[in-house]
Amino acid sequence: MVVDSGYSPPQTDLGQALRIAWWSYVHRIDADMEAAGYPERRSAMNYVFALYAQPAPMTISEMGRQFDVSRQAASKIVAELTQRGYVRAVASTTDQREKVVELTPKAIEHVTARLRAAATLDGAIRERVGDAGLEQLYQVLEAVGEVSRGKAEFEPANFYRAPNLW
Repeated sequence: MVVDSGYSPPQTDLGQALRIAWWSYVHRIDADMEAAGYPERRSAMNYVFALYAQPAPMTISEMGRQFDVSRQAASKIVAELTQRGYVRAVASTTDQREKVVELTPKAIEHVTARLRAAATLDGAIRERVGDAGLEQLYQVLEAVGEVSRGKAEFEPANFYRAPNLW
């Protein structure tokens, strides 16, 4: 007997499957990080991950523009991350009114541990679906991205695939 709960997800089946897969993936990595002794991830930590991906340190103003937040919001994020020991803000050599945000060794350690946890999970997924299945998954995700953007704006293989860490 099927019971109609009246609940209808706000997404299509594909959207729901993508959301659940992504949430499950991130939740597993977060849980593994907590088990390894890293504190619960707060939203400000997402900026540590984003700063890690940048080619060089950036000013607070650049951070605001890059991550589409106000300078005030960027300053608040930097203050929280500084207090938690993940970044330091040093005077800019080109503009004394600006501060350059740099990752600390603690941040690098945290991101490296997270990349290892993700690589372990990626390995388990590879074991489950095989090399061909994982290649198909990449191709499907690339197609979803292309169709969703309406065109290919960049080389998807470089976007979706991180260096092999395992």
